[in-house]
Amino acid sequence: MKTRTIAAIMSFGLLVASLPQSALALDLQRGQRLYNQRCAVCHGLNGVPVIQQAPSFVAKDRLMQADMVLLQRVQMGKNTCPPFMGVLKNEEILDVLNYARVLR
Repeated sequence: MKTRTIAAIMSFGLLVASLPQSALALDLQRGQRLYNQRCAVCHGLNGVPVIQQAPSFVAKDRLMQADMVLLQRVQMGKNTCPPFMGVLKNEEILDVLNYARVLR
């Protein structure tokens, strides 16, 4: 692994460890609301992408990665997906990820 990647993962781990336990609590209602507002336009309301470049969440393979990996990806953005760092709090991103995992 690259030194920069390892440093980023370690920094993120320290950040998550510093969050109060309640900040990591699962809030599927908030996750659904934020998903519908921020994500559904590309990923679809049911996880089937509306645009070609967006990954499908129905198969769940992309969502089986560790929360911290996915959180960092959402924060930084990728391809046509904008970065959400500073737009959504870490807890909100985790709620969205958990909601996306229950889409059928």
